[in-house]
Amino acid sequence: MTQSFKTTQNALVNAIKDPRTFSDINEDSARRIKVYQSLFFNNIDNFISTGFPVLKSIVLTQFGESAWKSIVRQFFIEHECRSPYFAEISKEFVEYLSTETAFDISLPAFAAELAHYEWLELDVSIRKNEEGLEFFTEGQIINAVRVSPYASLAAYQYEVHLIGKDYIPVQPAQEQQFYVVYRDRNFDVQFVHVNPVTAILVNTLEQSENGLSTDQLAQSLIHQIPQIPADVLINGMNQTLSDMLTKGILVPLS
Repeated sequence: MTQSFKTTQNALVNAIKDPRTFSDINEDSARRIKVYQSLFFNNIDNFISTGFPVLKSIVLTQFGESAWKSIVRQFFIEHECRSPYFAEISKEFVEYLSTETAFDISLPAFAAELAHYEWLELDVSIRKNEEGLEFFTEGQIINAVRVSPYASLAAYQYEVHLIGKDYIPVQPAQEQQFYVVYRDRNFDVQFVHVNPVTAILVNTLEQSENGLSTDQLAQSLIHQIPQIPADVLINGMNQTLSDMLTKGILVPLS
């Protein structure tokens, strides 16, 4: 690749990402480049708008359409995406927001967490199906479990499931908030807002790729949460396992 070609290529990329860098007195060239500028930007805007409807609604309510476009444009100009897949654009946008980038507007402090929560719902919905996976059936004897490949635990400072254009928190919650976002057996994306003990249970299972027996899980929880009496902890564990197996957050091991 010659240097002149690389220079031309870089100029074209910059012109598509940031129209301010392009100027050409040739009307035909200007018309063609505008087609590319519009096509690429509209595609990026569509993916981000679709992936983050709550965040977008808040920006539109507080600052207007032009503010949202400026955020998408700034992401398009500044962020170097590492994946060629369109499905990864939402993930890249979450990473961009997490870098505490300065925008022309003051995004709410919860913006990055809300974006991650919205992305996680999308991510769970498109995860590849695991061949041979079987969900829990009523009456099944359970000796060992693992986290479903369609479920993920997440922790935030804000109650992200409540946030919307009609509820804008001005400060974090008093305690860390835990969620499990999952896809159930009917392929519907759901979430549960869980307490810290349940979060520890799910995290313990997530750390074990092959799952754990119920005895192993009980011993691990007793070790991690010694302040709770063992019998109370195990009783709570069994109730939680039953609930999460029914929901499809956990799956049984044969």
